[in-house]
Amino acid sequence: MTAKILIVEDEPLLQDLITYALEKEDYQIVNMMTGTDGLATAQTEPFPDVIILDVQLPGIDGFEIGRTLQNNPRTANIPIIFLTARSELRDKMLGFDVGGVDYLTKPFDVSELKARVKATVHRVKIEQERARLDLEKYKTNLSQNTSYELLTPLSKILSALDVIGRDATQGNLKQLNRMIEIARSGANELHWLIEDLLLANKLSQEEVKPLFHQKINLAQAINLIVEQTMMKYKSENFRFEIDVSEDCFVKMHRKHLYHVLHHLLDNACKFSKLSPIGGQIKVMVHPIGENGAEILIQDKGVGIEPELKEKVFEKFYQPDMSITRQYEGMGVGLYISRTLARAYSGEIILESQPGAGTDCYFIIPDVND
Repeated sequence: MTAKILIVEDEPLLQDLITYALEKEDYQIVNMMTGTDGLATAQTEPFPDVIILDVQLPGIDGFEIGRTLQNNPRTANIPIIFLTARSELRDKMLGFDVGGVDYLTKPFDVSELKARVKATVHRVKIEQERARLDLEKYKTNLSQNTSYELLTPLSKILSALDVIGRDATQGNLKQLNRMIEIARSGANELHWLIEDLLLANKLSQEEVKPLFHQKINLAQAINLIVEQTMMKYKSENFRFEIDVSEDCFVKMHRKHLYHVLHHLLDNACKFSKLSPIGGQIKVMVHPIGENGAEILIQDKGVGIEPELKEKVFEKFYQPDMSITRQYEGMGVGLYISRTLARAYSGEIILESQPGAGTDCYFIIPDVND
């Protein structure tokens, strides 16, 4: 695809000279003569691949244009080649600070400018291709992982229903009850996965507000989610130790509270599965005022590397994106949890050491409205 070059230069003869030289290279050339028009064009899609930018311009100067583009995530990576009569080092350093990748002092040789534009365009194309390949790989892995996560509980349901259909006429109630329990567990997991995908999309579009606060008995909420979690991880024989007062309350949308508790407990179980000493999970609650609480979920799992303590909260982040990865899930649980907590002016904090487990603090402030 032909590279788009934006030239912002207020000297007509120099603009014509640059345009003539670059058109021979089959670039798409767009010319602007004022800083205001140049900035507007640079911020209009499709964005230019390279900007040749004079520093001294009518209206907005080149450095201010560069600074504005740098502050916009959509245009921050557009490479800028500055043109100027200023030759002092501090001017060049300022140019590099506001997005410049190259700097030519007037008067300059047009053939040199052409060579530098060619090199910059080549570098841009390589970076774009690398980004495209990385995105395609990420999308493929994400699609595979999502399909895998959805198929796992669905397989539980279908397998259990097959057994139920086969044994229903034989009166084997004990076996039927067990299969119904497995089907219910699989349906519950599938429900959470679908809810996660829908909620993650809403949170990305900031559709979670306005928030609705309802008074919820925290002991009842925690016991419910612990019971669901134990059903999912029944074969792991996790031991849950719960310390929460029966008269502890929080004010939060019930569905949002359940989502956060579900993911934090599920996360503790997933990482505990990988540790030989990860069989016990503690849930301890300290009230904050009348309607707030600090909930500590403590596990003895494999822990988290220090450099990943914040990265694990990114949407769709997985430590290992391969289909044979150790870590289950779609990588949205902690993203959803922290986003919801912060929507209620709360927070989620991880304290962890590799091999020594993780302390996860879910803080819900006191609300009296």
